[in-house]
Amino acid sequence: MATTEQLAESPGDNISWVKEDWIYIKTAIILAVFTGIEVFTYFESVHQAPDWLLVLTLSFLMVIKFFLVAAIFMHLRDDNAVFTKMMVLGMCIAWPVYFVMAFAFGFLPDWNPILKVLFLFVPPSITGFWLGYSFKGGTGSHH
Repeated sequence: MATTEQLAESPGDNISWVKEDWIYIKTAIILAVFTGIEVFTYFESVHQAPDWLLVLTLSFLMVIKFFLVAAIFMHLRDDNAVFTKMMVLGMCIAWPVYFVMAFAFGFLPDWNPILKVLFLFVPPSITGFWLGYSFKGGTGSHH
C-alpha cells in the first residue's frame, strides 16, 4: 500500500490509499459473512439441511475464503498471473486428494459412488475455471 508521500511523488499513478483501505474492509466483511454461514451450518436443529449440502457449502466457502485471503491480504493480486495459476492448480489438485482421503476414512460413507465422483471432480473444475480465468493477478510490476 502506498503512503501519502509516495502518492504525492507520483501524481501519474491512479493509486488511492482510501480505495486500498476499502478493499481490505470489504474483504473482511465478506470473510465475516462467510464465517457466519459456516457457523450457522453447525446448528442442525435450525436448518435440517442434508449432509451433502453442508459439505458442499463448507467446502466452497473454504476455497473462496482461502483465495480471498491469499489474493487480498497476501497481495497475490499484485503478483504475476503465473502465481495465481499455480495456486489455483494446487487447489484443484488438493480438493480431490483431500476428499479421497476423507471418503477412505469413512467421511459420509453412505454417499452414492456416482455422487462421490462428481463431488471429487466437478467443484474443483468449476472453482478452478472461475478463479483461474476471472482473477488473473497483477502484471508483476511493483511501484
